[in-house]
Amino acid sequence: MENTNPNKVSSISIPDSTVIQQAVHRMVQDRKRCQQVLLASAAPSICSIDAIGKALLQPELASFYSDLSNYGERALNESLPSLSFGLYRKFGDIGERKLYEDAYFERRGRLAAIALLAVDSNAPKWIETLEDMLWDVCGEYTWCLPAHLGLGGVEQVNGNIDLFAAETVHMLAEIVTIHADRLDPRIIQRIRSEAERRIFTPLYREQRTYHWQDAKHNWSAVCSGCCGMAGLLLLEEETILTESVGQTIRSMQSFLSGYGMDGGCAEGIGYWVYGFGYFVYYADMLREYSEGKLDLLLSGSKIAAIAAFPLRVHLSGGTFVNYSDSAEQQEIPSGLLSLLASRFSMQIDLPYHIPLFTDDPCHRWAHLLRNVMWSSPAMYLQEVGDVPAERGIILEDLGWMIAKGALDSPSANLTRDEPLVIAFSIKAGHNDEPHNHNDLGQFIIHCGGENILCDPGAGLYTQAYFAPGREQLFHISSSGHSVPRIEGKEQSSGREAQAQILEAKVSDDDRILEARLELTAAYPEATSLACYTRQLHWNSSANDVGSEAELRLKDRFQWKNRAASSSGTLHSVGEFQRPSVTERFMSRKVPEKVHEGQIQWHGERATVCMTYDANQWQSDIEVIHTVDHDNVPVTFYRTSLEWREQSDNSFAGSEEIDLPETVCELKFTIEPK
Repeated sequence: MENTNPNKVSSISIPDSTVIQQAVHRMVQDRKRCQQVLLASAAPSICSIDAIGKALLQPELASFYSDLSNYGERALNESLPSLSFGLYRKFGDIGERKLYEDAYFERRGRLAAIALLAVDSNAPKWIETLEDMLWDVCGEYTWCLPAHLGLGGVEQVNGNIDLFAAETVHMLAEIVTIHADRLDPRIIQRIRSEAERRIFTPLYREQRTYHWQDAKHNWSAVCSGCCGMAGLLLLEEETILTESVGQTIRSMQSFLSGYGMDGGCAEGIGYWVYGFGYFVYYADMLREYSEGKLDLLLSGSKIAAIAAFPLRVHLSGGTFVNYSDSAEQQEIPSGLLSLLASRFSMQIDLPYHIPLFTDDPCHRWAHLLRNVMWSSPAMYLQEVGDVPAERGIILEDLGWMIAKGALDSPSANLTRDEPLVIAFSIKAGHNDEPHNHNDLGQFIIHCGGENILCDPGAGLYTQAYFAPGREQLFHISSSGHSVPRIEGKEQSSGREAQAQILEAKVSDDDRILEARLELTAAYPEATSLACYTRQLHWNSSANDVGSEAELRLKDRFQWKNRAASSSGTLHSVGEFQRPSVTERFMSRKVPEKVHEGQIQWHGERATVCMTYDANQWQSDIEVIHTVDHDNVPVTFYRTSLEWREQSDNSFAGSEEIDLPETVCELKFTIEPK
């Protein structure tokens, strides 16, 4: 099936202003009729203290609760880390952001732990500690991170709303809602005052303009969704609440416009969790508050395609396609997945696992609470490891292609009787995507739960990571990806550096994926390059026994004609040599040169073997030591094939020299161990 997209979806339908106004009016009237100080009568069950206490006692949450309790004991007995000026100034002075952020997120983590544990305890010390923490967070100079504030002067702080200021106001709003009957009224008053000063006044009353309001990436969903949920919980004036709902829905529309009709997330699976997660969280609270009158999850079938994205890019064993700033192993909130599976009748082919409290270094309150309240093992497939029904996937708008399959494993070497899940993916797109890496033509080979030929994913976020010249960094540069260097030049950044998909098709049985990309525009600095195409043929049923799969790669480099000297002879042969090409392949596995012409990578359950023409290509292996997104040391191996230039005197005597094309033909064989 050529260029087939299973999700042919309609455009998004957004409620108009009249519908929003009527729904908000009813919400406010319900609130007044019940004479409640903080909550509407239809307050989301997510904020019910009794429901949370009951959920925490579920057997499925035993590991989570144990981890939470251990963390909470420390939070109960230690003071919150200080957000000192010395830490605050480091980003503006030297571009260092981690030390401040470590303290910032530790503060959020301790507050979250105490707020959850206090649900199940009547001991005064828990509420007193919670009140002290809430008071302390209310007193922070800014709820934003220094990395989002420039030099961080007062003029850049006042009224500024970034991702984490938005997350903070949402967290405080839900905590004060949950514990409204237990907290000192002065704490509640302080939280409402700070929410008004820092968020509601600049955003809804003064209607200041923020860059994220019409962003087509995660910022619009997270910032608007968190502020919007806080507004639903704390705002009492009908006009301001109407403004909040209207603004939030408009920002959500901008966020959704960043997705193509295939539902693919260019930022990768990690940012799908972040952006779409907060879209879902707001949509669910708005649906409950409006008694179903405003249901953004039903605003178009495009939402269903977006909801299915993590299952489509899941390869096996909790390992994902991880282009851009994403990790191979991504912890997807079990509550979020459970809700989506229920709303869209999806089957989740991931292991059922409720993330531990300490699994998220940012301790995001929204994920934590909803994992407790929404996680449902019934939404997950009971048998994980089988190849999913959808095995050949072409995300046309995003430019990602994925093929999944399985091979029979030699049972003598296995402790479990299950097939070896294999997968292949290739990326097109362009080099100006959100959280962009210069990686057009990048591909991944996956075997048995691990990516053998891999993508480096996200690097450590520093000032330089988002500054001009960022394409020189390993994780972002094409030098950190399985793409060639041409004439000594890497891929360029920018929207004009775009991959053209010449062919993309999947066989009827989903076992064969063929793709052909034209990548010339990615290398504008390679002045001799006339055309570069990458052709790939993936076959997961390479032989009759089904014990082997293969990928065939063919790169063709065509060169521009070159003029000879006016005498019709060459001054030197070397002057007109074919331009240089270096093919590169990235892995975390140590490459083994079996002999000239063959290199292997050994995984836990399979071996990937690459064969090449040693007469034309000379191999080299580099060891690259770096750190990952969490500043943990990691080692990559870059296997290179350098074109062996051979002198050719046949150009002499021509007015114009027609350089022969350079062709690299490789075969990758995947064999179970």
